[in-house]
Amino acid sequence: MYGTLALPQRALDDLAEAAGDRAIEELRALARPLEGLRVLNLSVTGFGTGTAELLNSAVPLLSDLGLDCHWQVVRGSEDTAHVTRAMYQALGGVYVPWTHDMTEKWERYASMNAELLTEQFDVIVVHDPQPAAIRSFVPQAEAARWLFHSHLDLSSAQEDVWLLLRPHVEKYDAVVFEAESFARQDLSVPMRIIPPAIDPSSPRDMPLPDEVINTVTERYGIDHARPVLCQASPCEPASKLTEAIDVWERVRERHPGLQLVIVLMTDPQDPPARACYEELARRTNDEPDVFVLSMGNELGNVELNVFQRVADVNMQRGLRKGFGMWISDALWKRRACVVAPNGGLTEQVIDGETGLVAESTDEFAAAISRLLDAPETAARFGARGRERVARQFLITRYLRDSLEILTTLHRE
Repeated sequence: MYGTLALPQRALDDLAEAAGDRAIEELRALARPLEGLRVLNLSVTGFGTGTAELLNSAVPLLSDLGLDCHWQVVRGSEDTAHVTRAMYQALGGVYVPWTHDMTEKWERYASMNAELLTEQFDVIVVHDPQPAAIRSFVPQAEAARWLFHSHLDLSSAQEDVWLLLRPHVEKYDAVVFEAESFARQDLSVPMRIIPPAIDPSSPRDMPLPDEVINTVTERYGIDHARPVLCQASPCEPASKLTEAIDVWERVRERHPGLQLVIVLMTDPQDPPARACYEELARRTNDEPDVFVLSMGNELGNVELNVFQRVADVNMQRGLRKGFGMWISDALWKRRACVVAPNGGLTEQVIDGETGLVAESTDEFAAAISRLLDAPETAARFGARGRERVARQFLITRYLRDSLEILTTLHRE
């Protein structure tokens, strides 16, 4: 592999204020029997994805709990990049014309990375489906326990590509999915559901002083004295970004000063994403109250933190797959949210309790207008949303679930 990623040290006690002392003590008790356990986490990238965000927090916190926890990134090449990208799309339910040549390249990719796995570990956790075949190519793989942690919704995976991957997944000791609806029912491997989580002390979710908020909004020309609507999304057609603009236009008829901030969580790489971006740019070119910004080169997690905090309402007009954990980011900030009934969004937003669920453009516009007209209702949803995140979607809960499955694997 490239070698273990160098991550800053983290202290679990720093989460006590957000999670409570009892949760911290429970984690320490769970971790004591696992002290010194060598755990390797493998992923396809070290930044820019929800998986990377999660590991960036979880790995150093597990280390603070006494585990010998590492995170490495698998090696790719120009020859295999398009194959692994196509596999990810196909497993996520987007049709891809898969060929025998692609299969051969994918197997060489797995074999090459297996040869680079030279250290000994007690447990190896593979966090992405593209390198999942590594286990089949590692000599004496049985010396470690193997866990496949799928952060992708595989329920509607392209059948021929899934049938290619499934025999390799069947060799794992256990499989983790993020939601029951994401799981494959044709696996004989023991399965566990572990939802994703947010880190309240990370740059994306930590409290920010007023001067930081003011500096960021001034830099991008956002007037947070006027109402703000925000959507953070992958740059892809399923995010319905142009429909988000339709929603903004309708709400603006009632609230003329409304601004719209669209944060693109991924760069437009493939043709559908590029076409989505170009249509978005065309629609917003002459709109001074619409801001389209991209994570990465343009802005980072602190800026996203600011935009969600100044937004009167955060919305998610559409989502193809996955959990959409940036909604939990917004809920943790006590911001009202309106979301579509897609992916894991309704795991986070309970309609009428922690936010509102809508489907059509008219429904979104009506829901957002309702919250802008009744700030006390928006504040109530935001407070309940933070409570739900505190119970279900904080990193401490994710650590507890991880320790429990590691304990099970270690004992078997």
